[in-house]
Amino acid sequence: MNLKLLIFLFFYSALIFSQEDSESVYKEIKIFYTDGEDQYSITGIIKKYQEGEFFKEENQKIYKKLGTKTLWHHFALKPSKTSIESKYFTISNTYLPYGKIYLKKGNQIDSLYSVSNNKDFPHENIFYRNPVWKIPMDSILPTDVFLKVKNSSGRTRVAFYLETENEFLKRVETEYFYFGLFISFLISMTLVLVFFAVLKKEYAVLFYALYIVTVLFEFLAGKGLGVQYFWSDSTFITNNIRSFSQTVGVFCIGSFYMQFYKLKASQTILKGIFKWGTFLTIPIILLYVYKYFFGGLVSLYLVVWTVLKIIIFIWVLNHLYLTIKKQLPIYLVIAFILPILAVINGQIMNPNVENSLAIKLSGPNIYYIMLSLEILLFTRYIFGSVIDTQRKYFKLKKISDELKYNFQNKTLEVQQQERNKLVNNVHDTFGGYLEALKLRLLQKADNTPEKIQEILDAFYKDYRYLLNSLHAPKINSENFITSLIEFCEKLDALTSQKINYKFTIDNLDLQQEKCVHLYRIISELTTNAIKYSEATEIDISMNQNIKGFVLLMVSDNGIGFNQNKIQKTGFGLNSVQDRVEQINGTLEITSNKNGTLFKIETPIND
Repeated sequence: MNLKLLIFLFFYSALIFSQEDSESVYKEIKIFYTDGEDQYSITGIIKKYQEGEFFKEENQKIYKKLGTKTLWHHFALKPSKTSIESKYFTISNTYLPYGKIYLKKGNQIDSLYSVSNNKDFPHENIFYRNPVWKIPMDSILPTDVFLKVKNSSGRTRVAFYLETENEFLKRVETEYFYFGLFISFLISMTLVLVFFAVLKKEYAVLFYALYIVTVLFEFLAGKGLGVQYFWSDSTFITNNIRSFSQTVGVFCIGSFYMQFYKLKASQTILKGIFKWGTFLTIPIILLYVYKYFFGGLVSLYLVVWTVLKIIIFIWVLNHLYLTIKKQLPIYLVIAFILPILAVINGQIMNPNVENSLAIKLSGPNIYYIMLSLEILLFTRYIFGSVIDTQRKYFKLKKISDELKYNFQNKTLEVQQQERNKLVNNVHDTFGGYLEALKLRLLQKADNTPEKIQEILDAFYKDYRYLLNSLHAPKINSENFITSLIEFCEKLDALTSQKINYKFTIDNLDLQQEKCVHLYRIISELTTNAIKYSEATEIDISMNQNIKGFVLLMVSDNGIGFNQNKIQKTGFGLNSVQDRVEQINGTLEITSNKNGTLFKIETPIND
């Protein structure tokens, strides 16, 4: 992108700075103002010139505000060296409301054609975008040239070229080469963005592509190429295409901002600024539709430009805020502001006619260079944002796939371990009873109903105990304590050990996941104590400590165990440790010959 930018700026800068200035006509020009509409005929104007009413303006400026006045210019051409020599006189003002040339050779007065911006188009005489006259020169007499200019609205650009035919054709050829280069650039960027939007399914980028299309139409209108080549037959398009394309451009760029910028849900005001600025252009577009069918609204473009300036100014502030918040890169704001500064510069600057560099810098060319820079930097931002978003998407997808794979593996592992545990429990608990029952039945002499009933009662008791230890009710913060009490009371009824419990966390709103894990931890530790500790009492307590933690303690008065050996082989403790880690808790184990204590702490709110 940087290489493309440098190449483009090199070529386009050449358009501004590399052209040689033609012979200056300003040194010979004298001017005269008349009030009112056609106050003097050409004869009267010539008389005023002969009487010395024309004067040479000091510190001539390139822009003049005429109002209701008519501005006359005079300069003289020396006799030509050949009888067929001519000069091309150009006014670099595409939208000149009125211009006309008169020639005086000796006592003969001739008038050339007049030009205007919406009727007598310049290209109808000489196929060029600006007003230009081919002035035939006399080989004996000098030629006095009188230029009549009128413009009652806005500033009048009075930048002149006086050239030979070769100089004129060379300048036109150079201009149109760079115009073609710029048009090719806009079309290329549009196609690239459309292709990119469809390929990446980022359809908001299509709005920016449409915005570049409106820039293309504005360029054709601003440079007079549209009138010259395309729409001179339509008065409506000729008079409105520039402001209309700018309005549609603001709508497109605003739609792009709304859909492409990743604003936070809380930034409703920023979203609203982009939204209402965009929607405000819709009634303006409808006014142009009305004007097309019914006419009128002659000064609509003045209102439109005022509204668009306000919208753009507010959007600049929006971009500055987003840059301060580091939601947009700073180069994007610079790109957004540069064309605006170029427009302001063009409206404020009024350089001297002899300062060719200042004239070029104050003209529209610098605006289009800044606009090109904006398009390039916004395109870079679009590409970078979309690619970065997709890179993050694929990275997250990879992580998600890995987590899914690990979860499935862990689920299968836990299922297998639970199956093994269940098999061991069934074998250890019921295998002995079945073997005893078999032996009792085989020993016919000792087969008494009381003995068999005793074995079956023990069998049923352990069966109920096993079911109770494996059962996991649907637990939440509301029924958590109730479920724990029910569990403890069932165990107390089914086993020979005394189960003591105390739960004092009734007012805590624990997450459902944490409630489930705590329930299973209590179940696992209590079951292990019943089976292996040889304890007569098991104490279970749970409360809230002053640190904002839930404190769970399970203890017994059994024979204790070797922690190192159990941690290597005991599935029960591994399961407890895993559950403690999942609730961001800590597990502390104290075991000796007088019993075992499990102390678990977990934060109330993670």
